Amino acid sequence: MFQDENKFLVSVKDIPQQSSETANANVAGKDHKLQISSDSNVVAEVSETNNNDNKPQQTMNKIQFFLVFVNLSLAIFLTALDQTIVTTILPAIALEFNSLDEIAWVGTSYLLVETVLQPIYGGLSNIFGRKPVLLTAIFLFEIGSLLCALSINMTMLIISRAVQALGGAGFIGLVIIIISEIVPIKERGKYQGIVGGCFGIASGVGPLIGGVFTDQITWRWAFLINIPLGVITFISIIFLLHLPSPTGSFWFKFLRIDWLGAFTLVIATIFLLLPLNWAGTKYEWNDPIIIALLCLSSIGYIIFIFIEAKFAIEPIAPIYLFKDFKVISCFSINFFYGMTFYSLLFFMPIYFQVVKSESATTSGLELLPFMLSIVFMDICAGQLVSRTVFFSYGTICAFGSILMIVGSGLMSTFSENTSKEQIVVYSIIAGFGIGLIMQSSVLAGQGIVQYKDIATVTSLLSFFQSMGIVLGIAISGTVFNNIVNSNLPLQFQGFWNNMNLTEQNKLPESLKNIFVLALNTLYRIVCIFAGLSFISSLFLIKVKPHRDNNTKKILSLE
Repeated sequence: MFQDENKFLVSVKDIPQQSSETANANVAGKDHKLQISSDSNVVAEVSETNNNDNKPQQTMNKIQFFLVFVNLSLAIFLTALDQTIVTTILPAIALEFNSLDEIAWVGTSYLLVETVLQPIYGGLSNIFGRKPVLLTAIFLFEIGSLLCALSINMTMLIISRAVQALGGAGFIGLVIIIISEIVPIKERGKYQGIVGGCFGIASGVGPLIGGVFTDQITWRWAFLINIPLGVITFISIIFLLHLPSPTGSFWFKFLRIDWLGAFTLVIATIFLLLPLNWAGTKYEWNDPIIIALLCLSSIGYIIFIFIEAKFAIEPIAPIYLFKDFKVISCFSINFFYGMTFYSLLFFMPIYFQVVKSESATTSGLELLPFMLSIVFMDICAGQLVSRTVFFSYGTICAFGSILMIVGSGLMSTFSENTSKEQIVVYSIIAGFGIGLIMQSSVLAGQGIVQYKDIATVTSLLSFFQSMGIVLGIAISGTVFNNIVNSNLPLQFQGFWNNMNLTEQNKLPESLKNIFVLALNTLYRIVCIFAGLSFISSLFLIKVKPHRDNNTKKILSLE
């Protein structure tokens, strides 16, 4: 499949060190190899020194590679499905547990834990190896899913969702990291594009599946479905995926973890995410609690930067990465793309259900053109990156940002009389833009840095995307709520917050214009997010898809 197209590239620092003699042999490329076999049936083989036996310990043929890739894609499908399937089961959960006031924490608890742990997973995979860390993540996710399904009250469910996120936080980053190690850089775009497509498909069908389970069986099946899928993935990875693991005792590896940096990052991020979730709903933006938490978050990040620069031996976020404007560009593109994508995804159903008076299931179907256009263009962008170097990453991301601006701008013209044809076309334009960016910024980041930093950069890219999601929804939600609340007549104040979630509610015709005004203003704000993504893309305008990694301290082993 990949023969004679590319050679795996291995950092000198990443070659296991058994002894000084072995180390010298490794540098010479004699005892530790990542190869593309000349056998047409072999995709990749990994061999390493094992006493006097230099034969390959693992041969991955086409069938094995296909099975590994399918299971890695299934892991991505699982985490995306879990995040979106919850949206349509929340009303049933609130009704059963009689806890409408706590329902938001079912999603918030997951997002909080997932966001703060994403950059940490990259460091853990460098220390303990990709495979064991991924298996641990799947195990934690499965335990959390089972606890969610067995929850007897809202408190248990919220805690169980946090346990789920302990594992789910590592899925996306680790899968992309592993793909970068088993697929040559020339072919990487194809496969990461497919992975992104799986994420998009799961995001699109999640609400529909959740609705079916809730209506036909029970909402608990929305979590139980993760068990068989996760077990299949877990077992397959154990037997099919073999990657070189770092040497050394568990205790030695344990001490290498940047514990102080990890703790500081977690605390600082929690102090940031909590006010972003509370502001505009539980508290006003100028409330002393919100201001105090934001200030503490800023102090926490300053301390984190100081720790990473001065004390951390193997930092979670190496400071030298942030000295490269191209790497910063990749981070900022992911941040603003996350703000744009999820602001649209979160509020489009409100337009369908409130303004168009459609059911939750119908609004889910109305989202399909948007989601499928993202999947289609994400796969196309991967193929484009793999098959040609004519377009730079910056060009692809800039064009995607322009489409997001145009799509969001057209959505800002929505009214209660907008035709379905217009809605579909506008959604597809925005979706095409999102799909172009989804994997392009990740591939750019992986190609810019040295091999030893791929795991770190990939995890940080996921982290910045999640931060963008949270901040984007917070800003969009604040704009939406302020406009609605400031324009509602006194007799309707609190109408929106007190809607019965278990029934379809049709907004009085006299009030629809207020919600249209709020949504249109929100979409104009989203245009600004997309515009910032465009500006960030300009720093990558000369960075083209890679065919060979020419960074320093890299060996091409034969």
